[in-house]
Amino acid sequence: MSGYTPDEKLRLQQLRELRRRWLKDQELSPREPVLPPQRVWPMERFWNKFLQDQAPWKKMIYKAYGHSIFAFTHVLIPAWLIHYYIKYHVTGDTILETGEVIPPMKEFPDQHH
Repeated sequence: MSGYTPDEKLRLQQLRELRRRWLKDQELSPREPVLPPQRVWPMERFWNKFLQDQAPWKKMIYKAYGHSIFAFTHVLIPAWLIHYYIKYHVTGDTILETGEVIPPMKEFPDQHH
């Protein structure tokens, strides 16, 4: 006995047809995929619109903006934080209480405080 039986041939033919239909169903129509619109931050929207014509001077302005943001966030803010910490949290010269009482100021009736 060689070859497929009629039932096996029919089954194989049906499987091939099913596979062809499945592959055809996987093809996307021109309208697919439907993606939601991307949300863009206002500054990003501004820069995208600003850089549309690819003018060299606009690219230089954008680079300067990027470098200034980097300098602000990576140099100035950390420097300010370090300065603040040193100024208010590092113990420096301390005045120990001696128990001395500073005499009150003289009252001058003709002058206002």
